This record gives sequence, C-alpha cells and structure tokens, in this order.
Amino acid sequence: MKDSANSNRRKYILPRSRILRGREPIQRLFQKGRMLREQHMDLRYLLFPGQPGICLAGFIAGKRLGKAHERNLIKRRMREAYRQHQYLIRDISQSAEIGFQGILIAKNATVPYQAIEQECIRLLTAVNRHIREQAHS
Repeated sequence: MKDSANSNRRKYILPRSRILRGREPIQRLFQKGRMLREQHMDLRYLLFPGQPGICLAGFIAGKRLGKAHERNLIKRRMREAYRQHQYLIRDISQSAEIGFQGILIAKNATVPYQAIEQECIRLLTAVNRHIREQAHS
C-alpha cells in the first residue's frame, strides 16, 4: 500500500529538469508555436513527433503585470496548477511518442488560484486533444 502512495506522489512532482529554460527554446515557441488563449493566461506550445521523453513547461509573467513579488506569485500559482495537472499531457505524450514544450503566459497578476487552475486544465485538455489528433494521423 505504501508503494502505491509513493507512486502517486511521484506523478505530481515537477523537477527543474522538466522546466523549460533558455532563450533559444523560448524564442522557438514564440516564432513557431501554436497559441491557445484563455481569459487570464495564454499557452504557446510545440509538439515533437518521435520524441516522447520531452515534456517541458515554462512560466512567464511580464513586467507590465506589476512588481516582482506580484509576478513571482502568479508564476508560482501557474507552476502549481501545471504541476497538479501535468498528467493530462505527460501521459498521452509518452504513449503517443510525441514530445511537448510549452509556456504559460500570465495576463493578469491578481487572479485567484482556482481561476488559474481551471484555465490550466482547459488549456492542457486542448493540447491533449491536439496530441491525440496528431497521433492518429
């Protein structure tokens, strides 16, 4: 019973190795990536067929959103929402052998966590559908 509890906990971790970092990958997402929009945040992403090990996410809050502590708070909230629901992408991308890189971009710094979580679920579900479509074609 203890092993199943540990495996469930491991499902929800987000180590630094799965955080998208660096200028080049982020620029590639802005130039070539698809965009999904919600009221409080956007998602830019790229899919990489044949590379199931890639599943990276980044989090951006621009300076127009406020002071550093406000931007850090919204990024923490986006990271937590993604961490809780990353299985929507990670599981299907591994089974379909399609890699994923994406960036969640905040539009508003005064959003409660529940709204961010709901939007994150909608965005990740839309990407999940796109991965399924690409896997079947």
